[in-house]
Amino acid sequence: MAEKDMLRSEWTRVRRKEQIILPYFCTYGHGKISLLKMLEVSEPFFRIYDGKEIVLADNGYYWLQLALDGSHAWFTVMFDDCGRFLQIYVDVTNGNDTEKDNPSFTDLYLDFVVYDGRLYELDRSELDAALAAGAITAEQYRKAREAGAQVKAFLLENLDSLPVYFSDKFNELIPKLEEKYNASR
Repeated sequence: MAEKDMLRSEWTRVRRKEQIILPYFCTYGHGKISLLKMLEVSEPFFRIYDGKEIVLADNGYYWLQLALDGSHAWFTVMFDDCGRFLQIYVDVTNGNDTEKDNPSFTDLYLDFVVYDGRLYELDRSELDAALAAGAITAEQYRKAREAGAQVKAFLLENLDSLPVYFSDKFNELIPKLEEKYNASR
């Protein structure tokens, strides 16, 4: 299982970035929200959905991350260099730790994507293979399946409203990111 963090320390593709990480409170709990602007990437990152290539990381692109403490879902929302919403990517986690400056999670393999009004479940075969190989315990597998079912239900229930919600959050965070980096120039 991979350990990941809000600074995206494990992702060497991003060579230069600007980022803010702020406390976040909502009806579902508390945690952290982040906006990361990729100033320079070593190469673009893309995925193919329904035969269409979509660039998800490139120079000038943004990733908004949202993690609630103790939750088993870590949201990463991608926007292009003009601030247009691209997709929502949700990692199913072993629980988020948002109490530190750089929040983190342990990835439980299972992921979901909301793209173009549709929900995609990813990496189910990786989760099954991890159990078969002994990389995760039966309890972690059960937790991933249960959390995955909850995340999937939440996403399906909010399929139309989540892109709007996260676009609003993006628009709230942009001035805060600009303020932080304009003040340091």
